[in-house]
This record gives sequence, C-alpha cells and structure tokens, in this order.
Amino acid sequence: MTEFHTPTVLLPGGGGAAAVCALKSLRMAGFQGRIISTDADPLSAGLHLADGHATLPRVTEPDFFDRALEVIKQEKVTLILPTSGFDILVYSRKKSHLENLGVKVIMSDYPTIENCIDKWQFYQIARDSFPMPRTTLDRDNRVCFPCFVKPIRGKGSRGAVRCGDASELEHHLAHRSDLLIQEYLPGEEFSIDVLSDLKGQPLVAVPRVRLATKDGISFKGRIVADLEIQNHCMQLAHFLKLKGPSCMQMKRGEDGRAKFVEVNPRMGGGSIFTTLAGINIASLSIAIACGQAVTIPPFHEITVLRYYEEITLNGKGAK
Repeated sequence: MTEFHTPTVLLPGGGGAAAVCALKSLRMAGFQGRIISTDADPLSAGLHLADGHATLPRVTEPDFFDRALEVIKQEKVTLILPTSGFDILVYSRKKSHLENLGVKVIMSDYPTIENCIDKWQFYQIARDSFPMPRTTLDRDNRVCFPCFVKPIRGKGSRGAVRCGDASELEHHLAHRSDLLIQEYLPGEEFSIDVLSDLKGQPLVAVPRVRLATKDGISFKGRIVADLEIQNHCMQLAHFLKLKGPSCMQMKRGEDGRAKFVEVNPRMGGGSIFTTLAGINIASLSIAIACGQAVTIPPFHEITVLRYYEEITLNGKGAK
C-alpha cells in the first residue's frame, strides 16, 4: 500500500492559472511532499515552478494517458489534484486503474464530471432544484434580448458572447452548432471555491466577487461572506455528488437573485484568493486524501489584486 506521509502530488495543466494557484497554496502551507506538474506546452509557467515536470501530448492525442502514466510511475506520484478542465475527464475515467496502482485521485467520479462539463446536461439536471438562468438550444423558444451564447462544452470564457439582438444571435448560431442560448444576467458575478470530502460531503464554500477578469480568470476580486450563496453552493455540491475541490460560477439577474451559470469540478483559476482569505483548498484536499482529520477555519472578507511574475529560463528554456 502506498504511503502518504510525504506524498508526491501531480498538478496537471501547468499552463493554467488553477495549477499555479494550487502550487503556490501548497507552498504557503509548508507542504513537505514533491509537486510534479505536466502540460502540453513546455513553456508553461507552472512546469518551472514545480519540483519536477514533464511535457505530455495534448489530451486529444491517443497516447496521452499512456504518457501520463509513465510520468506518474517514474515520479512515484501518489496523489492527483485536478486543476485542468482539459484532462479531468481522462483521469476520472481511469480512477479505478490509478487507485489500483496506489494513486489517489482527488476528484469527482466520471458521471459527475460529465454532468458538469456538459452545460446543457447540467442545466437539465439542476434547473428544477436550483436558481438557474433560462437556457435553451432552440433559437425560436421565446429568446429575450440581450442574451448570452456559449459552447455546450467549453472552458473558461472561450466562445461565450453577448448577443444584443436577433441578427447577432443568428450570426453566431450560423457559425457553430454547439451553442446554447442563455438568459443574460447583468449583475454581480461570483466564483465560489467549494471543497467536499471524498465521500461527497461538502465542507466549505467561499464566494468571491469577480471585480475584473482576463480570459475568464479573475485578477481583481473580493471575498465575501454571503450565506445565501454559500448555502446554495453547499446544497448543489451535495446534489451533484461532487468530491474534492470544485469552482462554481454564479451571477445576479435583474432582480438581484444569484443564479448558477456553471460548475467546474476542479480547482479554480482564482483559488489563491480563497487561500489568502484563510481557506487553503489545495492543502485541505491533500490532507483529506491522506486520511487526516481536517478542521475548516473561518475565512476573512478581503480584496485581492493580482499581478504578473516573471520566470527566467536558461538558454532556449525548452527542449
């Protein structure tokens, strides 16, 4: 049986903000194990911040998992923490195989992840039990303007567009067949970092107002104690049977009511905000996976501003 006293954790998607947030959070917690990061781009920042790293094929390539497994065995990885929206389906599908090798995967089961990644499926499952924006696949189904269109299966804000009238909507629908049409919500936007144990019991939800974003990632945000939002997120996490870390998106409509836009069953790209507020999702996830009893501390209402940091590599920097 693999020992987890000084675990080696794999952070996939080293080029994403979530992987860097997780890495920084583990460092801040004094994590004593090794951190391995992987990505398809050898110049991803997260690779060069970790204790070890590897460049893998893109997740769409047929040899992705075999190559990932080579790295897992070579680096003696014992834990996998989900940070990338691209490969989470692969790792969750291979969960049993990995756990037979002594590798614990700190993420939801495959059906739950599929229910979250497919935004139309998520809407159909949750709409009768939770506040959701009106959503349809049918352009003739009483669409009100402005509206919002986005891919049924997408990552971050890629392909998401506000449509002011029917001609704009028709233009976008003519170029893509995988879009859903959603009620436009003009109010405050929230990202909520949620942590559940590996039995699916939600432990904490920390909301933050997205004050400013770039490419779908918060770079200015304010942690807020909003009990209504926290309770909704804890209930949704239980309803979906989420395990480990997840990041939920909510936005207020014209009536001021916060509605669920999507759920990402992985670490969020702004989870460092939550770490700085007193809830270290990455560190708590590792502790839970190692069988340790965890106590969830209170969090602080703070405002966080992010900025760039530079990494210098010798020579060309990548092979």
